[in-house]
Amino acid sequence: MYKDLEVVPLFERLKDSDLRLISSQMTCQRYKRHEFVIRQGKGNHNFYIIKKGKVKISSPQEQGQDIIFAFLQDGDFFGEMSILDHDSCSADAECMQKCDIFSIRTDKFRKMLREIPGLSFRLLSSMSQRLRFTNHCIENLNCRSSLRRVSMVINQIAMMCGYRSKKSVIIEKIPFQQEIASLAGTTRETVSRKLSYLEKQGYIKKSGHRLVIPDYTRFYEDLCL
Repeated sequence: MYKDLEVVPLFERLKDSDLRLISSQMTCQRYKRHEFVIRQGKGNHNFYIIKKGKVKISSPQEQGQDIIFAFLQDGDFFGEMSILDHDSCSADAECMQKCDIFSIRTDKFRKMLREIPGLSFRLLSSMSQRLRFTNHCIENLNCRSSLRRVSMVINQIAMMCGYRSKKSVIIEKIPFQQEIASLAGTTRETVSRKLSYLEKQGYIKKSGHRLVIPDYTRFYEDLCL
């Protein structure tokens, strides 16, 4: 099982002995589409890593419209707040397709954070990046311009998942339009129109799930400031 952990960004560059230690404390469970792994307001005692699949992190609202925080996929983790406190879950984690998910009890993972050099720093760094992304998404919902909201979501995805190549930023696997729409607080049809506009104006180039921002500085200064 420890070989599966080599592709998890959180565990990059860890020694084989550390990966074996982590995997020895993990279990793997298969979840159905639309099955909840954790629920907002309920207790949780596990740290989760997605082996395969896609999970939506959201907060249900009384008005019926969920606030979407993130769509997580292979190699991503969730349930990290249970490591820091014993409070109830602050969001739902719902499987958007059939998922295979690793879990490890938080008390055991806390012990590993103390024993494995650098792991706690990687976790805090990832949590900080995710919190920044969530804050930007929430702030983005207050913007009236749907073009700006869609552009800001693309920018945040680029910051988290993209890589630089000279003036460009490349995102190898852009989320589906419906997922971008949920993060931007708009409709899939609006996202489709805005992506077409951005492509016509030369801000992006899209081929399948690959999206390239040819001139990131121009994109950011024109659409995100």
